Amino acid sequence: MFDNVYDLEKRIGRINESGDGKVKKIRREIETQECADVIRWARRTRIAGVLVAEYLTHVPNEGKRGKKARSDFYRLGGQRGYPDYIFDIARCGYHGLRIEVKAPKGYRSNIQDDQRKWESRLTGQGYLFVYCYCAEDMKQLITDYLLDRIEGPTSGGDAA
Repeated sequence: MFDNVYDLEKRIGRINESGDGKVKKIRREIETQECADVIRWARRTRIAGVLVAEYLTHVPNEGKRGKKARSDFYRLGGQRGYPDYIFDIARCGYHGLRIEVKAPKGYRSNIQDDQRKWESRLTGQGYLFVYCYCAEDMKQLITDYLLDRIEGPTSGGDAA
């Protein structure tokens, strides 16, 4: 099969070899791939009369940026831990939906304290806040939300 890990990783596209013999490991951003899948789906999906992509917005606060961009992000009001996606449609007794995307099983990242703080703040103001671990979970969540299949808030902010 493969004599070593290098040959295997090269074969599956995780290593890129340039013409001058330099080798560079390709960084896998599994969470990014999952999110891109959701956006492709959202752009072609209409549920309960709503084109999903028209209301689904990504918040770019992953921290994968240079020094100036990071400085501008905070200077212009960006905050650590804010959810990755905003879905601004009121349904199921909520003002809107906030989605924090985490890497899928096997790649799981931990939920950070700043993310928990935003979860508490936003649910207290009547938003549905959900952690999703794969594209299919996110698609199902949005579908259930738009079709009023999610039980509304029982405490916290009044979203009625």
